[in-house]
Amino acid sequence: MTKPLERPSAVQKHISPGERNPIEGKFGQAKTAYGLDRIKARLKDTSESWIACIFLVLNLVKLVGVTLLCLLSNMIKSFSAKAVLKSILAFIEDIQDKVILLMLQSNSKHDIMIKHC
Repeated sequence: MTKPLERPSAVQKHISPGERNPIEGKFGQAKTAYGLDRIKARLKDTSESWIACIFLVLNLVKLVGVTLLCLLSNMIKSFSAKAVLKSILAFIEDIQDKVILLMLQSNSKHDIMIKHC
């Protein structure tokens, strides 16, 4: 059996209203925050370049946000609580040693100054 020949559909896929909301939201964001509604270029090519640059910036902002989120989640996953606590404790001990040395040095200078007076 052969498949009957069909005429291609004149109506393309319709986008459901739930799928259009994010698209409309991006256009609104581009208009209000990035100046898509304030383009004053006179030539068609210049206007298209402005529009392309605005949407490039929108995509870059989204990419940076997603990248930072992925980096933070990977960092959190890679550190165990035990390793983080060990590094914090080592840092605190290092600071305590430095503070003790500074106190000893300042006390010896203070003693020297008292002897000279």
